[in-house]
Amino acid sequence: MASNYWPRLREIWDESKAHHRYFGNDLENRDKNLGEIFSKFPETRFSFMTETERQKLKALPKTVTVFRGGQQSTIAGWSWTLDKRAAERFGSANASDNRPLLATVNGLSVGAILALIENRDCDELIIDPLTITLETAEFADITFERIVT
Repeated sequence: MASNYWPRLREIWDESKAHHRYFGNDLENRDKNLGEIFSKFPETRFSFMTETERQKLKALPKTVTVFRGGQQSTIAGWSWTLDKRAAERFGSANASDNRPLLATVNGLSVGAILALIENRDCDELIIDPLTITLETAEFADITFERIVT
C-alpha cells in the first residue's frame, strides 16, 4: 500500500486544486484530514514529487520566505509559493470578499515544506498551516498586508 500511496495522492492533489470543493468552509476538517494524509508514510513522502521537484526542494536554502494570497477566511492554507507576485495574483483573483490579503512568512525552516510541486505559473509549496503557525512562533516572522488591486 505504501508504494502506491504517494503517487495516488499526487494524482488526487493535482485533480483537486480547489480543496473547498471537498471541505467547503470547514477549515478544521480540511486541516485535520490533510494533516492525517500527509503524516502517513513520511519516509516515502518524496515519491509524491517528481525527481525534478525533489531536486528543487533539496536545493532550497535552510530557511526561505514564502507567500500566500487569499482572504481573511482562507489565508491559513496548504499551498504557498516562493513567488510574491504569484501569491498576489492568486489573492486578487480569488478573494471573494474583494479584500485580498498577502501572508508573508520570513525565515521559515525548509523542513516545514512537505512537498514542492512545479506549476506553469509558479512552484507550489505544500505546508501544513498549523506548522506555519508553530514554526512562525519559534523560527520565523509572519506579516499580513492588503493587496492593492
